[in-house]
Amino acid sequence: MANLVSDSFSGNVPGEPGLRDRKKAKRRDEIIAVARDLFARNGIDATTMTDIAAAVGISSPTVFNYFGSKDGILIALISEGTLQAREGDRDLHWQAGRTMAELILTLFLRVSDRTLDIAGKRVWRYAEAATIRRPETEFSRQYSEVSQALVVVVAEFFAGMDLRMRSGAVGDPAYLAQLFHDVWVPCFLRLITDETQTLADHEAMLRARILPLVDLVFDPASAQFPLRKGPAQ
Repeated sequence: MANLVSDSFSGNVPGEPGLRDRKKAKRRDEIIAVARDLFARNGIDATTMTDIAAAVGISSPTVFNYFGSKDGILIALISEGTLQAREGDRDLHWQAGRTMAELILTLFLRVSDRTLDIAGKRVWRYAEAATIRRPETEFSRQYSEVSQALVVVVAEFFAGMDLRMRSGAVGDPAYLAQLFHDVWVPCFLRLITDETQTLADHEAMLRARILPLVDLVFDPASAQFPLRKGPAQ
């Protein structure tokens, strides 16, 4: 009851974040946005927490209080950005009338495009290298979770279709998701390590790998005329 009275005087609706929480969330978003720009412009190693704090107009201890470290800012930038992209694009992966190869290619091209919207190539190179150099860190663990979350989304995409393999077996969505994700990864690594490579170049590389694999894996009918399960067909 006391909480309800307090909320009524403060103008807050019960269950909604208060003004202080909204200010903290806004400040947090500002730190991430500024860090993103500085990381892209100067590189992560050359950007200090003091640089980020000065650009936001706050003290360095405040930045540390929000994120704990520069890696904390980076993983927040990556994980929150990819989560928003995954949720926002989830309903875009299926398009009626397209072949299986076109659907899979478009899905992973969208992932690549969205990934570079979240952060520039320098940031992704740093994240990949940090995970290889220091696989035991919390940053590496959370970065691996981001990658695995993508596999889950792709598995959900496959799970929504009636999949038949060339062997005659019913397709396993989890296996197929990991298979095509593992094809996409080296292509994405090439994209972020080669500053001259464009998304069009990346598409050509993906196309050369995905299209033949689709023909090898799927029954011709599933490859040419993929169907969704249930009434959505």
